[in-house]
Amino acid sequence: MHPSFTDHMSKTRMEQFQREAMVMQRVSHAKSSFNNTTGSSSITHILWYVFFGLNIPTSNQKQGEASNLQSFQARLNVTMWMIGCIALGLGLLIGSFINNNFGLLPIVLLSSIILVAVSFPIVKRSASMLSKHTNVPSHR
Repeated sequence: MHPSFTDHMSKTRMEQFQREAMVMQRVSHAKSSFNNTTGSSSITHILWYVFFGLNIPTSNQKQGEASNLQSFQARLNVTMWMIGCIALGLGLLIGSFINNNFGLLPIVLLSSIILVAVSFPIVKRSASMLSKHTNVPSHR
């Protein structure tokens, strides 16, 4: 073969490899951004960990690791933290509104009613769980 023809073939083949590499990089980037929908910066990962204790799975972790029980428990804990923070903020806003308009007595009465309404089902469930636990024979 002629040397210029060989050079032309090698350049053409090199361009084809470069195009394939670029496509593969785009696919890899799309997959990693799809797996990491909460944010791509490390600051987001740090903030989620510091504020809520959530380890956000990165692209180098296995797919099966994200669906285990420990990950589910961590996400449940984060959800409870977020709901608690929102409830605290709303409680402060509503309490200050009631205090400014009606005084302190309605706040105390409303808080007492909410405390009893929320605590009673929790205590009832805990008592039933405790009675079931004490009736189970030990396996020693």
